[in-house]
Amino acid sequence: MENYEFLEIVSQDAHGVLKMMKHMKDNTTVLVKMVECMDEAMANKALREAMFLLDLQHENICKYKEIFVAWNKEEAALSVCLVMEYCHVGNLGVVVQEKRQRKEKVREMVIKNFLGQMVDVLVYTQSKNVIHGNLKATSILMMEDLSFVVSDFTIPMFFKDEVKFKIRIKEDQKVSMAPEVLEGRLDTENDIWSTGCIILEMMMCCRMSETEFLQLVQDIKVDGKQLELILEELHMQQRYTSGLCDLVQSMMEPNYQKRITALELMELDYVMESLMVCNSLLSGRKKSLLGVLKIPYVGDIDKLVDYMQSEIDVEDVQIEALKYMIYLLHEGKVLMDSAQVTPVLITLLNVHPDCLEIQADVCQIFLKFAVKAMELSVEDDNLFSETVINTVLSVMESQRKCVDLQIVICKILMVLSGSEAAGKLIGRANGIQSILTTLRMYIDYSRICIPCCGAIWSLVTTKKNARTAKLEGALRTVWQVLKNHLQNGDVVESACSALWALSLEETLSDEEFEDITLLLIQAYILHLRKENSVKNICLALSSLIRISELVAFRILVPDEQRDGLSVIMESYHIHQTNAEVVQTICLVFLDMVQYEDVLPDLISQKVDKLLNEIKIKFASNEDIVIIVNSTLLRLQMVDGESEDASRKTSVE
Repeated sequence: MENYEFLEIVSQDAHGVLKMMKHMKDNTTVLVKMVECMDEAMANKALREAMFLLDLQHENICKYKEIFVAWNKEEAALSVCLVMEYCHVGNLGVVVQEKRQRKEKVREMVIKNFLGQMVDVLVYTQSKNVIHGNLKATSILMMEDLSFVVSDFTIPMFFKDEVKFKIRIKEDQKVSMAPEVLEGRLDTENDIWSTGCIILEMMMCCRMSETEFLQLVQDIKVDGKQLELILEELHMQQRYTSGLCDLVQSMMEPNYQKRITALELMELDYVMESLMVCNSLLSGRKKSLLGVLKIPYVGDIDKLVDYMQSEIDVEDVQIEALKYMIYLLHEGKVLMDSAQVTPVLITLLNVHPDCLEIQADVCQIFLKFAVKAMELSVEDDNLFSETVINTVLSVMESQRKCVDLQIVICKILMVLSGSEAAGKLIGRANGIQSILTTLRMYIDYSRICIPCCGAIWSLVTTKKNARTAKLEGALRTVWQVLKNHLQNGDVVESACSALWALSLEETLSDEEFEDITLLLIQAYILHLRKENSVKNICLALSSLIRISELVAFRILVPDEQRDGLSVIMESYHIHQTNAEVVQTICLVFLDMVQYEDVLPDLISQKVDKLLNEIKIKFASNEDIVIIVNSTLLRLQMVDGESEDASRKTSVE
C-alpha cells in the first residue's frame, strides 16, 4: 500500500481520513492515491467531480472506498485523495514487459479474455457517461483469478485545464491516449482507442521494445496505414486471426468520427466470442436461477458425466464441467474412454445449439479424443461414427463466422479422414463441400488452410469423394491456397499433398497446367531445404507430369534464369540422406522419361549420372532401385538410338 504519512496530514475532510483509517483497521487493504496539488476552490471542484467514482459498481472496475481532500505537507498544497482497493498481483504493464523480455508471444485466447472483460467495462462506463481518458496497460490491475480491474480513472477537470494536464500526464503516458484527447476533446470513443492500443501492445510485445512500440503508436496517429501494415505482418507471421487484426484496426481509427463505438463492438462475432470466453453477461448466455453449483471435482469421470446429465439444460454447469474435462484430458489426470463421454457431448450440442462456448469446448474434446486415437493407431467406433461426424459438420455449418471453432472442426475432420470408413461417412454427409466452403471463406488464414488441405488429401483417396471434389472445383481452390501462402512452408506442404491427390482426377487447360507448374517450381525454390515440402511438391509434380507433357517441358524451360530440373537435382544433394525425399525425386524423373521429346534434355543435363549415383547409394532400398532402373533403361534406349544414328551418319 502507498503510504503518504497519514499521521502528518492535516485534512480538510477529517471524516474521510477517519473512514480510511477504519478500512485499515478492518484489514481491508487499500491504496491511497493523491491526485494533484491545488488551491481550495479547485480542490473542492475536483472533489465534486470525483464523486462519480464511488458509484461505479462493476466487477472489472476498481472499487473506490473514499474520496476526500487533504493537505499535502510536502507540497504545501491541497490534494484529492482516492482510497481504493489494493491489488498486490501487479498490473498488465508488468505482465507485458515480462513477455517482452522473454520475447514470448501473448496467446490470442489470453487477448480474447482481456477483450471480453474490457468490452464489458466499456459498455458499462458508456451507460454511465463515464470516460476513463487515460487507459493504459498499467491501469489494468491483475487479480489472482486472471481477471482484472480498471483503475486510475481521470477527474474530468484535469483534462480541461491545459496546464494541469501537462504537469500530471507524462509524455510516455500520452501515447496510449486517443489523438483527439490531446486536443482537449473527451468522449467515450477515447477509451476505445486506448483499449485497441493495449491489445496491439500485447500482440507486439515479442517483436518490439517498449520504446519502439511507443514510436510505432506515434506513427500510427500520423499515418493510419502504418497500422494496416503491422497488422498484416502479425496475421501472417504471428498467426493472429484476421478477426482480431480487423478489430484492432477499427478500434485504432485515428479519426474519432469513424472509430467503432462500444455498442458497435457488440455486433461483431469476434467480440461476442470474447464475451463468451470471459463469461460476460453481455454474451447473452443463460444463467441458472440458483447460480452455478460446484461440480464434484473428484477425478471420477463417471460421477462427472452423471452430474452433467442431471444438469443437462444449465449452461453454466455444462461450461464449467467441460472446462474441467478438457483439463483432465490435457493433464492426463484420468483415463477417459470416449464411450463414456461421447453420448453426453452429442446431447449437449443438441440441447445448447446457441451456446458457442459449449460447442467450442465439445469440439475441443472430440479433437483430443481423435488425436489420441490417431497416436494409438486405433479407430474409435464411438468417435469415428456417423453420429459424431454429422454433428460436427452441423456445428461447422451453423458457426461459419467463428474462426477458432472452424479451425478445431477442420482439425477433427483431418484426423477422422485418415480412416477410410470415416472418410466415406464424411463424404456421404457432404463433408467435402463443407470443408471447401470454410476453406474459401478463410483462404488467407493459414491455420485453417493447413487442416482443410490435409483433410481433402485424405478424403479423395476414395473414388466417390474424388469425384465430388472434382465437381466442387477443389483443385483450383487448393491451387489458390498455395498461391496465397507461397512463403509459408507448412501451408505449402499441406496444399501440395492435396494437389497431388486432386490432380489424379482433374482436367486442366494447357494454360492452367503451365501456371500451376510454375507455381510449384517457385514453391520448390522457396522451400528447397524443407524435407516434407520437397517431398510433397515432387509428388504433385509427378502426378501432373503423368497427365500432361506440357508440365515436363515447363520443368525444363528456364524461368527467371532457373529451370525446374536444376532445382530438383539440387534438392537431391541437399536431402540425399533422406530415402523418402530421394524416392519422390526419382518418381519425377520416371514420369518425365515417358515423353520422348524431353529425353535429350534429361541426358544433356546428366540426369543418368545422378541416377547411377542414387542407385549405388541406395542399393539396399528396393523401391528406389526399381524406380531408378526403369528410368535409366528408358534413358539408355534413347542414348543407344542416338549413337546408332550418329554411326550411320558418319558411315554415309
